[in-house]
Amino acid sequence: MKTLVKRLLPYRYRLSWISMLWFVSIILFPTAALCTPEDKEFYRMEDVIVSTSRAEVAIADAPQSITIISDKEIMDSPFERVEDILRFSAGVHNVSHYGTQTGGIQSHLSMRGTGRSRLLMMLDGVPLNDNFNNSIAWVAWGIIPRESIARIEILRGPSSASYGSEGLGGIINIITKTPAVKRKTSIRGIAGSASTYGISGLHSQMGDRFGLLVSGAYEESDGFYMIDPDELEEYELRRHREVGQGFGKITYRPDERTDISFSGLYYQHEMGKGREFFYDDLILDQYRLGLSRRGDLADWKGMLYLNRAEKTAYQDRRAAGVFVPDREEKFPENIVWGGEVQNTLPIAGNALITTGLAYKRVSMDYEEEPVTGDRVVESSGRQQFISPFLDLTTRFMNDRLIFNAGVRYDNVRNFDGEARDTDPRDRPPFDDTYGSKTWNNFSPKAGIVYHTDDLTTLRTSVVYGYRTPSLFELYKVHERGGGRLLRWANPDLDPEKIVSWEVGAERIFFDNLWTRVTYYQSRVSDYIGTRTLDTYFVGNAQYREEEYDNINTVDIHGVETELSYYFGYGLTSFFNYTYNISEITKDRENPDREGNYLPGDPRHKFRAGIGYSNPHFINASVLLKHDRHRYTDDLNTNKAPNFSTVDLSVWREVFDLVTLRLTIENVTDEKEYIEDGRLYYGSIQFYF
Repeated sequence: MKTLVKRLLPYRYRLSWISMLWFVSIILFPTAALCTPEDKEFYRMEDVIVSTSRAEVAIADAPQSITIISDKEIMDSPFERVEDILRFSAGVHNVSHYGTQTGGIQSHLSMRGTGRSRLLMMLDGVPLNDNFNNSIAWVAWGIIPRESIARIEILRGPSSASYGSEGLGGIINIITKTPAVKRKTSIRGIAGSASTYGISGLHSQMGDRFGLLVSGAYEESDGFYMIDPDELEEYELRRHREVGQGFGKITYRPDERTDISFSGLYYQHEMGKGREFFYDDLILDQYRLGLSRRGDLADWKGMLYLNRAEKTAYQDRRAAGVFVPDREEKFPENIVWGGEVQNTLPIAGNALITTGLAYKRVSMDYEEEPVTGDRVVESSGRQQFISPFLDLTTRFMNDRLIFNAGVRYDNVRNFDGEARDTDPRDRPPFDDTYGSKTWNNFSPKAGIVYHTDDLTTLRTSVVYGYRTPSLFELYKVHERGGGRLLRWANPDLDPEKIVSWEVGAERIFFDNLWTRVTYYQSRVSDYIGTRTLDTYFVGNAQYREEEYDNINTVDIHGVETELSYYFGYGLTSFFNYTYNISEITKDRENPDREGNYLPGDPRHKFRAGIGYSNPHFINASVLLKHDRHRYTDDLNTNKAPNFSTVDLSVWREVFDLVTLRLTIENVTDEKEYIEDGRLYYGSIQFYF
């Protein structure tokens, strides 16, 4: 431990003595018996999950590494949005604070070293990755008020055998609450740094057969600087935001075996990106109809869904040393719709087999409106997925040995691809129509779980995954910086593929210490990157022309270590450390990059927290995040500084009617985290 402290102290992030003492205590205290026997609490996970296989399975029986974030943990978190809550989970990396994530081209989340945006996000099983909005299926992670969330399921590793495309690194599945048997109504207000104000509310009530849940939220903020404006004059404004959210769910139970639900979601934002004429508007509305039936011989489920998006990105350009309006990039109405049905049947007394069929259709329509001139830029395309799947779970040795296997076949067809530009830079005008293209993806998986005793579990799995190129990558030309960056689409792209295996063990010690260690290894082929076509200078300004292509093979391996400890007297803690290497082993564009690391994901990720709960006095949490050894470019010439953040939150419930909370983000005032440094928020919540 002395050696560890000596190694940590010299680095420039300089943890305060308080955070260092707290960090050391997380490591040392689990070895001490600080609580009396009557205070000990047996560590128990959530009883049921649904993301690892199509049938419900106890979390301890899952062959892949799973984390469940409960509704209490979500509401106790100092953060409002899913992406910030997730950043303390093992293997998950959030590259920057939400305040700087104002509508960028890629999601800022990654998992298990597969690169940014290669996660599948679902809401009650409905895929939310839009497949058209940008290069790698961006997601509005703040899409739903957190009061509506029952739990968040995190599945690490590829998920194509169960859910098809997108999830190379894993799945984030948000499960919404069902109407409460006892009426719940609350309203909450928040205010804080950068003139941030917000209000949210929830009403939930169940009748004899019908139930209703309604929630909504609104937030506005002057926002944050992406970087010191004195150092980078191009971003002279704060990244402001204005966000509105609404969610509703109606449930109906005609009998004890049947459940019907209909839910709708509305989301709207305006996000500033640091300049007056550089911002975007986004509107999403999403609907889901679900039905489940528990029969005498089998259980079956079905759902239909519709996701719609309308987005306008306002772009600027530099003229005579200042930025002026240039054009509006419009996705006028892009739709994803689909459905699925599945049946789960017990066989041979100790096995469950689930079969089903999923369908999804994606459309993209894009157009540009220039401020001056009559240039016409348009692109469009359609994508269709037809996907039968099968999943088998069987048990032996009195349920101590569990075997899971599954397979999914995805027939993916691209069609109606078009692209048109009447005045492209440095190229002749074009008006192209592309023929249809079909991919057939066969995604198997297999896993074994062995409970050596009631406190110890061993697991291993081998899985295959893929990601279909988005319609954006296939057909849309992407231009930024007033023409300084021009990235061409490529209709000849193939899907990315990944083969991954993991082995892990978890154990409960002393009835109050839970530990888990997982080793994983993956190979990604046909990794989609950008091929440089031309680079030149006009004055001091650099111009670059690129094209999407399947250029890389990436080898990934890493270790995730986790522990949770209950001290007693309301005091709990957690610690996790992730070591990850993502190495480019083949690069057809630039062989000099072979042996380099993928940018964006740190080699070392430390996460830790300590919480105190005393309803008669006060509740508090302290969270630590530390990232080390992260490159920001493929050439590995730019290395991001190592840095740590500490977040503090205290709250108190008064007579079960009011909750008062104070949150301080970035207590150590780390500028690498966010240029504005330390942030303060206060909230008050009323219960009726």
